Amino acid sequence: MAGSAAEPQLTSVRAAVASIVAHRDRMNPAKPFFLLFGSLLIAGPCLAVEDLNQVELGIHELAEMKTLKGVNLVFDPTKISMVFTLPRSPGSSPGSGGGITNVIGLAGGPQEVDEPALSFLQRLSLSSYFIPLTLPDGNPIWVKASAVSFFRAVEPWDHTRSEAKSAVNAGGRPIFVKQDVTAIKDAISALRRQNKSR
Repeated sequence: MAGSAAEPQLTSVRAAVASIVAHRDRMNPAKPFFLLFGSLLIAGPCLAVEDLNQVELGIHELAEMKTLKGVNLVFDPTKISMVFTLPRSPGSSPGSGGGITNVIGLAGGPQEVDEPALSFLQRLSLSSYFIPLTLPDGNPIWVKASAVSFFRAVEPWDHTRSEAKSAVNAGGRPIFVKQDVTAIKDAISALRRQNKSR
């Protein structure tokens, strides 16, 4: 990566390899090993830190969206854990879609945007990381597969709507959905296989 902290260490490894190749005929047999090993000891931790930083920063660029209140947000799309649509309140403007899209994971509460949920995820190139589910009231919800910590069948003490079949914990938020445990498991497994084969 150009301009990265690991570039000087990469240069030292390349220099060591070049020196070994250029002088291999005149070197003690053990010297090439120690030259290369020493260079890797220096570069290794820096390369590992660079890889870790890439994971922490995510693979997406920063994105922008405008909330229903007119606030322009610049955000990290990899932090989104779920997106769902709720009906508009009576008397509100129709906007660009049939409902209001709620974005979860960027703040303590949902960020409301006037953009269809699926179109929102597709614009951010995130749709292949989310599984589509259905809330008990019939509204669609997209949940980030890697944000799901566990899911289970609905129990009597949940006191939720009869349409709910499973409880899903994603990003620290429990939600109830119409899909059963097998369907959710199959959806996450299929998505992971799809992304792994890319």
